[in-house]
Amino acid sequence: MVKTSKVSHWASLLLLSWSLLPFTPALPAQAQGDSAAMTTATSPVNWTELITYTTTRPRPFRGTDGKYNLVYELVITNYTGNSITLKEIAVADSLDRKKIIHSLTGEELKAAILSPAKTPALTLKGAETKIVFLNIESDKPDFPAALAHHIQYQSPKLGSKSKTPVNKTLVTPPTSLHPDKAVVISPPLRGKGWLAIGGYASSIGHRRALFPIDNKLQLSQRYAIDWLQVSEDNYTTKAPVDKLENATCFLKPVFAVAPGTVVGVVNRYDSQPENKPSGDLEYPGGNTITIKHEDGNYSFYAHLLKDSIKVNEGDRVTPGQHIATLGNSGNTTGPHLHFHITSGPGTLGADGIPYVFDQFELSGNVSSMENCLKNDSQGKPIGIVKTGKEGTHKEELVKEGAIVDFAPAP
Repeated sequence: MVKTSKVSHWASLLLLSWSLLPFTPALPAQAQGDSAAMTTATSPVNWTELITYTTTRPRPFRGTDGKYNLVYELVITNYTGNSITLKEIAVADSLDRKKIIHSLTGEELKAAILSPAKTPALTLKGAETKIVFLNIESDKPDFPAALAHHIQYQSPKLGSKSKTPVNKTLVTPPTSLHPDKAVVISPPLRGKGWLAIGGYASSIGHRRALFPIDNKLQLSQRYAIDWLQVSEDNYTTKAPVDKLENATCFLKPVFAVAPGTVVGVVNRYDSQPENKPSGDLEYPGGNTITIKHEDGNYSFYAHLLKDSIKVNEGDRVTPGQHIATLGNSGNTTGPHLHFHITSGPGTLGADGIPYVFDQFELSGNVSSMENCLKNDSQGKPIGIVKTGKEGTHKEELVKEGAIVDFAPAP
């Protein structure tokens, strides 16, 4: 009984391969150089075999481990008929390209790549697209204002009859950081023992839920967290696990995180039985609330209990206002609150943006997320360890596996 929304795992099923036309240059060309170099009227043609773009403008935030993070995705398309092998992706300051702040090679690079076509991670066949999921960590918040990506790869020399691969490097145009900071909010839940599952630091689930929606790739769940609650005796679910009421978090109140106006309410779905997600592609969140806030961003609350919603579209809400009850509706395998913030009102068709909680108490961390989910599915207590970072935290986003206490309900 994995307490994560199954919509998070559809990325590998829904992402599509683009049928791009491979090209053969009409003129001989040397190995690809720096695509970001200045072009003049007499410059040689700078063929770029790889076409790249980022799906969002990253903005830094701090997690509960004290690390500052930049989280985003790099889309790479091989616009040739030749096979290309990726060797390294390095992220540099766009104004000082010798200043590398992050690099991926070998197994780390493989692990960061999603392949819609299910081909080997480091291989891009002709007209194939791959996604690189990047999370740059730093002990300090002083990231460059713009990033350049150095992509080292191997492919045959353009214009040559030889198919022997040669080493090449593409330097992408700058990706500028978003000018806004992470959104500061109050928590959507109150009380002790809230366990964060998923989120920015996970390598599966929400973090990989990049979907083709409204004719572009969108990742609304980039910073989404599924919240479970740990009881005082360390259970998230007690046996028998097929009873919803045996989940510690079931029927707990849900609160608005900031001032705003309710712009969306869905209240039509009964609770799903344990471990039987609805599979609904159009309304995977089941009963939901969407609130537009004064900064123009939107908070999204999913899997709510039917008929527990206390607000209507058009209502104004205040931080800490009780708006609904945690349930198990929609595409979910067990009771939890799915929460995220986006730049637009679409459930999945919007850009997920980072948020931080104004204040909370860090009480510990699960010893193993894999064992935690296994024990939850079997109605056994979960293992908890201390990290040395317990205590009061301010303006941080809770990292997966952390257990936090929020202030009591007002």
